[in-house]
Amino acid sequence: MDVPTGAVIVMHIRRPVPVYKDLWAWSFALAIAGYPLVAILSSLTGRDDGVLSIVFRILVIVLCGLSFLFSDRQKAWRFGNIWLFYFVGLYMLKLGLDANSGIGKAPLGLVFALTASVVPCAFLALSTNRWSEINVAWAVLAVGALTVAGIVGLQYSGSIAVMTDNSDRLYLERLNPISIGHAGLTTLIASYTLIRIPQRKIFKFAIFSVAVAAAFTMYLAAARGPIVALACCIILFPMLRPRFMTMIMGWLFIAGVVLVFATTDMTPLLDKFHLTATGTAANNSTTARLEAITLSWELFRQNPLLGYGTQLPFFAYPHNMFVEILQDMGLVGMAIFVPVLVKIATGIKFLVGRRLVLLPLLTTQAFVGAQFSGALWGAAFLWIAVTVLIFRVNAMRSFDVWAHRRVMERSYPQFGALSGAR
Repeated sequence: MDVPTGAVIVMHIRRPVPVYKDLWAWSFALAIAGYPLVAILSSLTGRDDGVLSIVFRILVIVLCGLSFLFSDRQKAWRFGNIWLFYFVGLYMLKLGLDANSGIGKAPLGLVFALTASVVPCAFLALSTNRWSEINVAWAVLAVGALTVAGIVGLQYSGSIAVMTDNSDRLYLERLNPISIGHAGLTTLIASYTLIRIPQRKIFKFAIFSVAVAAAFTMYLAAARGPIVALACCIILFPMLRPRFMTMIMGWLFIAGVVLVFATTDMTPLLDKFHLTATGTAANNSTTARLEAITLSWELFRQNPLLGYGTQLPFFAYPHNMFVEILQDMGLVGMAIFVPVLVKIATGIKFLVGRRLVLLPLLTTQAFVGAQFSGALWGAAFLWIAVTVLIFRVNAMRSFDVWAHRRVMERSYPQFGALSGAR
């Protein structure tokens, strides 16, 4: 039945919460982007005992728990995904078995996965009705701005906390170049989200300044994972939002890149970001990563069905999410993960179709980054982004269906009465 022209449907809309009062936004921002701040503080104070990190993780859990308590939690679990639950359950079981046997870093991995990923994921996902794209973007930008300002400030202050590795990448004692690069990219994504929204000139200037500092931080870190993730984010939005002007701008950008590569010697820049194949295992991490992936693949072949286990001898992890899934959980784990991957892709498409870009871009960043570095148990950013994405999309779709049913169940006289009450 079609809705008559002029009909008005009254729905209760929650009043926007100012960003400084949005506990959920700050909990999410600290959970995915707060650790570099702690690492900067630890490096400046010379603390190497991990106490600050533990305190920070506890703080994030408390904030996420409070966000859960203060939200409308009724039946929020139904917005999850059964394949995501199966995947997390199987992985935690495998990690728990290895931890119980004291194999490698499994005990540490189990504790970290529970405190940094599983518990915050559960609290944030079950209170995802409090999501506000603008508030979350402002919170992430604020946290990221402090991080990139700290990195750039330390670099130019001559602080002894700033060091360079054998590949001339900037790092701190408790913050590696990859984490610094991703901190810059997360801040860039938040900047892009906010710059698309009408703002006062002073705010636009501040956002642009933070974006420049974030891009410079990525340059100082010179890590390939964040750079490739940035490229994927740049490509993603035009693909999912096919418009004529977007297509033209994309073609112009590609043409400009090709022109620059054709007329300029890019070797120094490629060397800066380690995109050339020069060097040895001592100064080229590509060699070590390929060795780890090869070893992980050999271990997978020993038990293709259920996998070898979560620990990789001689290496911490294979630095590739798909290879690690095969090593950890075999073909069974990969078969469970494929529906999750499809859900992620359709969720990104769903949100971008509604011009909500923050979660899709953050998820893309985390997902691409996981192909270069990080273990599954340590990928808190990835699992928080993915879990919130899935719950948020399912909640929005559920609300769309609920609202549609409410409309379809109303009789014509009811619509007539509503249309006259203006």
